[in-house]
Amino acid sequence: MKKIVIAGLSVVGIVLAGDVEFPEGWRNMKKVEQGAILPGNPLYGIVPGYHETYMNDTAYAHFARYISDFKKGKTPPQFPKGSTVIFVNYKDKGQTPRVILVMYKTGDPKDEGGWKWEGFLMPSKKRIVKNPAKDCANCHYKGRKDWDGIFVPHAKK
Repeated sequence: MKKIVIAGLSVVGIVLAGDVEFPEGWRNMKKVEQGAILPGNPLYGIVPGYHETYMNDTAYAHFARYISDFKKGKTPPQFPKGSTVIFVNYKDKGQTPRVILVMYKTGDPKDEGGWKWEGFLMPSKKRIVKNPAKDCANCHYKGRKDWDGIFVPHAKK
């Protein structure tokens, strides 16, 4: 008999049997970063322009504790299990989401970096991550096993 584990994600939905669901309520999370991906940035072809980064309470408590490390480019301790990080790329400045990317920390070594990854094309919410190792973790880790793969270059508390 297979066992299905259901874990709560604060106000952003649930993880069912390993799939990351669309993060309903992401606007209710803590916004920790905003900025623009400009021409010349390798991500410009994927998520150009204005973006915001949100965290659930679990991720935010960790982030707030280690914000000085993040700002100085130091390697903080790993995020705790249950952390959720949401990256929202907009068609315009903060009005219409183009893409929503989700990282959910499982801590399971079978998951890429201990995270589940997913992306949603808006407004259809179509899933766009086919291979987390190639599509997500490849850029987030690049061989750095001591780092938890979170980019927040414009971090604020």
